[in-house]
Amino acid sequence: MKNPTLVKRYAEGLAAALASPAEYEAVYGQLAVFDGLVESRDDLRAALLRPFLNVSRKTHLLKSLLEAMQAEGKTIRFLDLLLRHGRLEILPGVLECLPAVWRAGRGTPTFEVCSVVALSAAQRAGLEAELERLEKRAVHCDYGLDPALVGGLTVRKGNRIFDVSLKGQLDRLKDTISER
Repeated sequence: MKNPTLVKRYAEGLAAALASPAEYEAVYGQLAVFDGLVESRDDLRAALLRPFLNVSRKTHLLKSLLEAMQAEGKTIRFLDLLLRHGRLEILPGVLECLPAVWRAGRGTPTFEVCSVVALSAAQRAGLEAELERLEKRAVHCDYGLDPALVGGLTVRKGNRIFDVSLKGQLDRLKDTISER
């Protein structure tokens, strides 16, 4: 992801501008459709992302695309903002970051859980219940797989990582041995 701090700032700004879950869903969906369209068409990507092309031509092309999509006002304004500041290339990163930022703004923290194998529904429910007990509020978990962990799992919330994997234990043991 290019410049994660910048991506997060734009995602936070967009999330703050969205008033309701319905509006969030609509804008997020329209941005995802637009991003998919740009990624699937080399000519569009070239026209919108090349820095030496005239900004007014890019703006005209953007407005034409958004009209055809019947995009809402906040979607149009956000994409126009990215275009005018020469930052349209960060849209995929904003789309990746936006759900967690949206939930955090509504008081629901997001945890990233990585394990070697997919967790069962019962394991997920147990983990989420324990995290909710610790956080004293509802939480959201994004699950992923990481074969490098060997066994166990890692749970990440923002900059904090809780590592209960076999790989993490071996790394800590290695550090302890090398310190002596």
